[in-house]
Amino acid sequence: MKVDGGLGLSPDIDKIVANAKAQEAAGYDGVWTAETSHDPFLPLVLAAEHTETLELGTSIAVAFARNPMLLANLGWDLQALSKGRFNLGLGTQIKPHITKRFSMEWSKPAARAKEMISAISAIWDTWEHGEPLQFRGEFYTHTLMTPFFTPDKSDLGDFGRPNIWLAGVGELMTRTAGEVCDGFICHGFTTEKYLREVTLPYLAEGRERAGKSMDDFMISGPFFVVSGNNEQEFDAAMAATKQQIAFYGSTPAYAKVFECHGWEDLQPQHLVEAGRLGRHGRPDQRRSARRLRGGRRTARDRARTQGPVRRCRRPHLVLRPRPGRHHGVPLRDGRTQGRLSNSGPAAGPLSAPRGGRTQRRCRRAVLPAGWRRDRRWR
Repeated sequence: MKVDGGLGLSPDIDKIVANAKAQEAAGYDGVWTAETSHDPFLPLVLAAEHTETLELGTSIAVAFARNPMLLANLGWDLQALSKGRFNLGLGTQIKPHITKRFSMEWSKPAARAKEMISAISAIWDTWEHGEPLQFRGEFYTHTLMTPFFTPDKSDLGDFGRPNIWLAGVGELMTRTAGEVCDGFICHGFTTEKYLREVTLPYLAEGRERAGKSMDDFMISGPFFVVSGNNEQEFDAAMAATKQQIAFYGSTPAYAKVFECHGWEDLQPQHLVEAGRLGRHGRPDQRRSARRLRGGRRTARDRARTQGPVRRCRRPHLVLRPRPGRHHGVPLRDGRTQGRLSNSGPAAGPLSAPRGGRTQRRCRRAVLPAGWRRDRRWR
């Protein structure tokens, strides 16, 4: 398991550099940015310049606010600048944001995302191997690439193109990620039950469609931790967590998670009232499904014993398969897919990197059977 941090939302250049350096020194494997109130790519330019081993990624950059050529350029340049440490994490957002905030087209999101990622790969093929650019699809067409606009393939040295990740919740987007991507970013609203019963089988189905296994396929995802040094801090953290869960719970795109748990009645229109989902309904079940409560050390220790939850800390955990053993991921028809394997040291109990601290919103690693916990710090 790789444990990563986040660069936060601050546009302060000095804070970005200091934050990235501190997390590298603390032993984190990578840092990720999110596209909220600021651009997600600019902070990674600074992090790439001022770090040496830290992996860098977007979680997420809004795909449909851009086009494949733009994303291919950004991914290529950040991969070159970071010397092979960049991960291009994309997400579709939802229709109102794409059409009303970004003034871009929205239609068939899973099909459009698949075509966008295929177009990015085709552009990179042209730049790396000199193949003519002849990509024609339903949503994107790229048929012109002259030498003047072609980056030098030596930019990528011996590390190659970046990995592409796709975020998703629904079955179609999840299957698309398995088919055309290198990794999948779970939404913070994802529960262990939903991950096991919906996400993993559809990822495996997508891999099978592409003639690939789950070997080396990466999964990343967040969860909520209610933490504090006293009751006042606990109460504030609990209120903020309830508010965030209520926000996600009132969004129709995440109804599938409720359905998986048999909680369909929790998403009528009145749930848009701020905080209602966190204050009413089945709080005990939702807490066990989505969040942990305790002091910073207590929450961390409890995370180790809460079923497959293995880690609680700053945003982002990356799962990698453990070679050497054969473990099947169940498909929806009962078959199995994938050799979940890899070599590496036996995993011991996980502890927080030195200097690290549990924050209110952290990332979750849910490990399917046979996946390793790779301890990367002393």
